[in-house]
Amino acid sequence: MSEFRRRKAHDRLRDARTRLAQRDYAAASDAFAAGLRLDPSDRASWELWAECLEQQGKLIEAGRVLVEALEHHADDPALQLALVHAQIETGQFAAAERQLEPLRARWPDQRPPLAYLARVLRDIRAYPRLQALLERALSEGFAGDAELEGLLDACLSWQRERGEQKPALASMRELLLVEYQVVLLGTGHDDGLTIPWYSTYLCSNYDVVATCARLLGFASNFDWRWSAVAAVDPAARVLALLLAEALEIDAIELPTQASGEAVPYPDPAQTLAVASFVEPGWGQAEHGEWALRCAALGNMFAFGALDYAAHRDPLPPIVGLAAGERVCLPWWRLGEARIGFGRLGLIDDLPPEIDSRPPERVADDYRRPLAEFELGPNFGIQLRYVLEQRALLHPGLRQRSEFARILPNTPPRAGPKHELPDALARDTAEFLRALGALERAPERIGEAELASLERRFVAAPEVRSRLSDLLYRVTPARFSRLLHELVARPAAQVPWRERDGLLHLYGCNPWTGSGADPSPATAELERWLELGAMTNRSEIVQSKYGLHHLAEAADFAGVLARLLADEPAIVLGTVRWLHDNPHLHGHAPALVPLLAHDHADVVFEALQCTRVAKLALPAAILEPILSGHRHAHPRMLSAAVEHLELWPIALAHPRLREHLRDAEPSVAWAAARSLLRGGETIAERAVGAEIVAARIVELGLVDTPEAARQIRQLLRALASVDDYALIEPLLRASESASLMKIIAVALTPALIEFDDPRLVAHLRRFRDAFGLDPPYGYASLLLRHGDPALDRDAVYGAQGATDPRASYEAKACLARWGDRSARDELERALSYAPPTREAALEAWVCVLHERDYARLDAALRDGTPELSDRLWTALCSNIAGARPAPRAWIDGLAAYLRDVWTREQAWAAFIEQQLRDQIPSKFVVGAQSAQFAVLAELLPKHLDELLRRCLGPTATPDRLSVDALEWLGAHRPEQARAWARQLLGSPHWGVRQCARRLV
Repeated sequence: MSEFRRRKAHDRLRDARTRLAQRDYAAASDAFAAGLRLDPSDRASWELWAECLEQQGKLIEAGRVLVEALEHHADDPALQLALVHAQIETGQFAAAERQLEPLRARWPDQRPPLAYLARVLRDIRAYPRLQALLERALSEGFAGDAELEGLLDACLSWQRERGEQKPALASMRELLLVEYQVVLLGTGHDDGLTIPWYSTYLCSNYDVVATCARLLGFASNFDWRWSAVAAVDPAARVLALLLAEALEIDAIELPTQASGEAVPYPDPAQTLAVASFVEPGWGQAEHGEWALRCAALGNMFAFGALDYAAHRDPLPPIVGLAAGERVCLPWWRLGEARIGFGRLGLIDDLPPEIDSRPPERVADDYRRPLAEFELGPNFGIQLRYVLEQRALLHPGLRQRSEFARILPNTPPRAGPKHELPDALARDTAEFLRALGALERAPERIGEAELASLERRFVAAPEVRSRLSDLLYRVTPARFSRLLHELVARPAAQVPWRERDGLLHLYGCNPWTGSGADPSPATAELERWLELGAMTNRSEIVQSKYGLHHLAEAADFAGVLARLLADEPAIVLGTVRWLHDNPHLHGHAPALVPLLAHDHADVVFEALQCTRVAKLALPAAILEPILSGHRHAHPRMLSAAVEHLELWPIALAHPRLREHLRDAEPSVAWAAARSLLRGGETIAERAVGAEIVAARIVELGLVDTPEAARQIRQLLRALASVDDYALIEPLLRASESASLMKIIAVALTPALIEFDDPRLVAHLRRFRDAFGLDPPYGYASLLLRHGDPALDRDAVYGAQGATDPRASYEAKACLARWGDRSARDELERALSYAPPTREAALEAWVCVLHERDYARLDAALRDGTPELSDRLWTALCSNIAGARPAPRAWIDGLAAYLRDVWTREQAWAAFIEQQLRDQIPSKFVVGAQSAQFAVLAELLPKHLDELLRRCLGPTATPDRLSVDALEWLGAHRPEQARAWARQLLGSPHWGVRQCARRLV
């Protein structure tokens, strides 16, 4: 029988090697498994089996195979080194070190054990030990080893014992020239030097003027000449007319297929092709072949290049801006721009808003601003850079630039060319440069400057958006009166081109004057809802506080009904606002008729809002969408499936089981989310969790890309649950290392947040899966709930996490368990280069709770943004976090800060600035964002003083005032009500509504 087994094993292993030669790793793995189970004596086959598993990404399984191999071949050094490699790849660094110790002792002159040990020490950031190891090796048997010398040099750099040269990051302007041979011009939003990447952008009239002016400046200085200009697409016709007049050449029409005549295209060597925006595949569009020929000769300008890195056709040699997917020009505005660009876009497009005037009339609006535009001091630097890098230019453009002027070398200049008072009265470009100087130093604004800014605000609509921010910061009451006067004029006195911008600014202004609600803003906005065009109403809806002001109207239900019966863009904006304001979810029944709307996105948003408002919908409404008969789209079906969470589970679960098996991952995600959320009690929700876990385990048995996508979506749903008991079924059900590896990556951060001791058993059971790349919090969880005797290896391995925060947290946890070496490494890292320094400081403060207050003070005085941010993170964690530091640590820091007056003032200013930075731009009624507890615990007198400045009778209330009042309401209700009674008539709407709720 043994001879039969050996022959059968030999056949299987021979087949396995054949499969391996064919790179059929899955079949080879199965064959090796079958052969070695019959005859484990073939040492080389164990190694090949592990290699097959590694090639499939199954590193954990490879490690387990090698452990089994060493049970049969205990002293085989090749298998031992292969196991070390697998352990390093899976984060089992403690086991790898133990495995390397006897190998290094037996073969001290062999390089592989040394190299593997060096890698272990590098990965766990044990830089002092690594340095000592490498110095000893290079001084003995490995002198001159280039790889080890390079690693030693890097190790010294990581410890900041030698300077590390950091390459300067290329700006978009430099990147496009170097990588794509493109001259990037920029817009009015930038200075022409530091040009950003625009993800989504609605170009203003000023942007058009600035970009075209820079193109004309380049053409003049580089002697770019053309005989004619031609628009490649309809939206570019305005640009072509504008450039043709400025260049004093003809604007010509390209032949169209509709003409039916064989009209030749103009000479691409002499014609400038102008496009609005080019996206991947633009060469296949109408006129694309001719435009490509123009571009190849250096004769094409595109206002924007969308998704520039995905282009297979060459980019146009001259580009205004590099952008994402959705950008538009003022006269050719995408419909989605009306409601704000979303990450996923729309299900149904809104119609574009195209200026109905002839292109010649539209171009007339820009001719005078373009002729008067001053390019400013930085344009010369932009020109000179391109001239110096002329060898990188597109060949056709480089040939046209033979007679470029040589410009003087001048340093960049941030401010205006003229003195401040004079600059404020000059052209728009110079005014904006002066405005930038005032934004950086608003204290320079006196009465004369303020009057000049107000005059410009009235006379120049194109600068109102940016100017309003500064005026509101300096004198909110005065600015609000000016804005109200402009909006309150009779409709005939408000030019129609200014209405959209004015109403948007008016709706974004919370300063409505002292008194109760409804305020004058409510009445004015109601008036413009009646008088204004669709675009006016849309700007009111999209503004930050416009609908909040309208919600104060006596007949808000009537106002809401009119908005919900308006154009789709207005309905979408209104429903999204209602979705984000839970205190108004009582109006959700008004959305039910929208579920029969013709526009898919209106139906989608109505589904989302009614769901979060807990308004269960009957089957008669949901069934046409669930069956795909209305608005068949995965996102629409997902929204309807999510609604099933509001049904009783006896009705919902059978339907959700069906949708959980949907081939579309987003629908399966929605079904999983509803199963996890649906139910009155946690026991009912746990039933849904069992269903989701069973489906994940079932999918884990299918090794296909489709199954992997489904698993990721279901795990994404599980990662959003709010109770550990809903994830526990999956941890119990799974036995597959490959599946558990995916589960660990997706769910470990959420599991850590629950801080449940029951998790530790699963972390031990699948230590190799959870230890692959543990996130921040993993080591601390084991410190709180684990056992040093059982979990030290797991925490030791966490030192190798790719996130420095998680790595140094692990060192601090080891130090708490008495590891002196880990403590020394952590303390040394406090003086390393960023980002190691910041990660070490956080671990030093948040895990060890060292009363090293002088070090915190030094971090504050250091002033670098990264260190300041990490200091604030540590303070929030230790004082206001879920697991604060011991009371003695907090009291000790408070006493240290109060010990020196200047130190106390510096920390008070730092904390106040951090509180202001925590305030988000989006306003949600009842939200509280800033961690005032830090100031309350450390410097209570400064908190009282800040409250007086924010909420007192002489205060200028702002968003921080609203947040402070919300915080008081949550933590000090009596004090909050006392303040609220004084603030019922505050001029700031946000403060008023908060005071009303508290009183």
